[in-house]
Amino acid sequence: MCNSETTRPATTGHGAEFPERFRRYATGGFGERGKAWLEELPDILERCCAKWDLTLGPATDEIKGNYIAYVRTSDDQDLVLKVGVPHRDFTTEMEALAIYAGRGINRLVDADRELNAMLLERLKPGAMLAAAEMDRSEHFEIAARIIPQLHETPPPSTHGLPHFNDWVESAWRDARDCDDTRRSHPYLEQFPRVQSMMERLMRPDEPQILLHGDLHHWNILLDTERGWMAIDPKGVIGASCLDVGRFIGNAMGFGESVTDSRQILLDAMRIFSAALGESEERMFAGAFCDRVTGCSWGLKHEEDEGEATARETLAMMVEIARDI
Repeated sequence: MCNSETTRPATTGHGAEFPERFRRYATGGFGERGKAWLEELPDILERCCAKWDLTLGPATDEIKGNYIAYVRTSDDQDLVLKVGVPHRDFTTEMEALAIYAGRGINRLVDADRELNAMLLERLKPGAMLAAAEMDRSEHFEIAARIIPQLHETPPPSTHGLPHFNDWVESAWRDARDCDDTRRSHPYLEQFPRVQSMMERLMRPDEPQILLHGDLHHWNILLDTERGWMAIDPKGVIGASCLDVGRFIGNAMGFGESVTDSRQILLDAMRIFSAALGESEERMFAGAFCDRVTGCSWGLKHEEDEGEATARETLAMMVEIARDI
């Protein structure tokens, strides 16, 4: 049986006792499979505690589709337990963390594919970069220090990770399959540009490296001993600028207007270019490919209040693309 530091929702075996937001993400993203997994989750947590001799603490504040809780081992190590619905992103995260081996990112202590569970290094205090009171340029500089650490790790010759171009093709299918042309047309119109950029980023002389795949302000945490570290990689192969692009895309979301987002983009391109020794054109290519890919994936869901702004932001980026 699990030890427990707090009253935990898993004790009764009823998925309804898990936080509402977590249940909504788990079932919304995975349907009946997610519902079935929620019913099994109390038992999965018990098995994780037995396997690793854990005391289970509270869930983290940020849990969405995965169940993430603070735990303590029998030798008093404070770690994080992450359990998810079996799916490809979770598997590639396991694989990427194992390959990184703690370089620029929190360490994978152990994993169990049958339980679809990971035991992870806990970063303390674990404050998110998004909440740090600092100038926006400092956010870019911190990310620019982490990215080279991540990119020092070469992918093994044999792996199960997707290529970023696989993501582009998946996003193109989602845009093509969207029945609402008002929503899909702006993105479909830009796929030839994205494909041209990807061709340049996949040339024989372009290193195809292990990318984090989802490096943004909520996936960079502060650790007292190790400094700012990444967490939660997607694990994907591609050109280095694509990780920069994901961070820039998230940064533009902090803009209060499209004009503000434009300035954020230009500042980020300049700062990352100087810090990483790559051209501003490459920084823009990473951001543009990320924008079109990510927004096209969103077309398979119902339109939300942010989608109109996303289209305006895309139009702004197309204008910049003409000058690069």
